[in-house]
Amino acid sequence: MGNESSENNPLLQLLSTTFTTIPFNQMLGLQLDRIEAEHVVMNFSMKNELIGNYLYGILHGGVISSVLDMAGGMVVMANSILKNQEKPVAELVGIVGKTSTIDLHINYVNPGRGNLFIAKAWLTKSGKKISFARMELFNEDELLIATGSATYLLK
Repeated sequence: MGNESSENNPLLQLLSTTFTTIPFNQMLGLQLDRIEAEHVVMNFSMKNELIGNYLYGILHGGVISSVLDMAGGMVVMANSILKNQEKPVAELVGIVGKTSTIDLHINYVNPGRGNLFIAKAWLTKSGKKISFARMELFNEDELLIATGSATYLLK
């Protein structure tokens, strides 16, 4: 299950499609690069609407937090789908639709300067009702901008 990606799993393809239709993700400009049962990579480009410190053109901390939360949530949902892939699609949609963040911790390491940002998430533990993820955000120069860890409720 660990290496299965969206290219060879229709359920992960469905999750990828859903990801791109979320209005908030569209506003952020999030693009899903890779989705697997235990790893997710996504990216977005800097734009004026995402600036928090306008004097210095620095990415808003809330954007950083939101993107890392989305990356963590996606890896948890992908894992949950693959663990339950024998269930009907309607039930899987229900599981994904009820997944929610219980706790989110963000460490802002460097100012969010850059033109392109890459978010990565890894599944750290997956249970029946709760899962954990760790996340990182880099700019195009591979400078670490922020790290995060999160706990997600699976219903």
